[in-house]
Amino acid sequence: MRKHKWRILLLILVVILLSIVSSRVSPSLPTPDDTSISAPGEATIPSESPSVPDDISPPDVSPSASPEVSEKPKYDLPDISIHEWNLKLVNNRNVLTESFTPDVTAIANGQYFDSRAVDALNALVAGAASNGYSSYISTAYRPYSTQAYIFYGKASQIAWGGEVEYAEAEIMARELVAYPGTSEHQLGLAVDIIDSADTYFVAEEVEELPLLLWLKDHCHEYGFILRYPKDKEDITGWYEPWHFRYVGLDAAKFMYENNLCLEEFIDLYLAN
Repeated sequence: MRKHKWRILLLILVVILLSIVSSRVSPSLPTPDDTSISAPGEATIPSESPSVPDDISPPDVSPSASPEVSEKPKYDLPDISIHEWNLKLVNNRNVLTESFTPDVTAIANGQYFDSRAVDALNALVAGAASNGYSSYISTAYRPYSTQAYIFYGKASQIAWGGEVEYAEAEIMARELVAYPGTSEHQLGLAVDIIDSADTYFVAEEVEELPLLLWLKDHCHEYGFILRYPKDKEDITGWYEPWHFRYVGLDAAKFMYENNLCLEEFIDLYLAN
């Protein structure tokens, strides 16, 4: 009986010893919170986010500003009608009929001007005189028949000698003389002003004449515009520093202040 008890005690001791040895040599299993071990094929996920140096700014991911869209200048247009007699447009696309004849009044040098604007023209000439400039009115109203005589005479002159066919001569003449019906002089509202009857009408030679410079800067005060300035030749087709046109005070002032020719001024109203 005593030996049997000792065997039981010995067996218990052996089991305890085996348990101790087994616990020391067995590898420890990762706990659910241990994230330092990755599954095969997966990247290791650090337990903490990496720090960012203080001197590095985050990239600017805000959307870039939209490009600016250029807008056409907006004008506070005068309250006038472009269909009034004083704003009638005459050029290669707006042609007067042969029968168009305005009511005109005699002025200096045997010329005539539209009766409704003749006082404004006389005031313009008087204004130049009061500032020390003498004016010579070379051409004002010119009827259709006179314009036709001048134009076809120029074409015949070009064709003279037979080197140029007459049809071609007419085309060449259009570069030098207004075709009948396309001249503002037929309106009776245009006037060619120069300082002397002896001065030749060569644009580059007379553009700096003191009289023409004064008229260019002050004619709007009397309701006139410089009709064919050099910087608008691509629009009007002409460059004549002596050619002034009556359009009325409001229109003249607006065109002068905004550097507009008559075609541009009328287009503003047509666009509205």
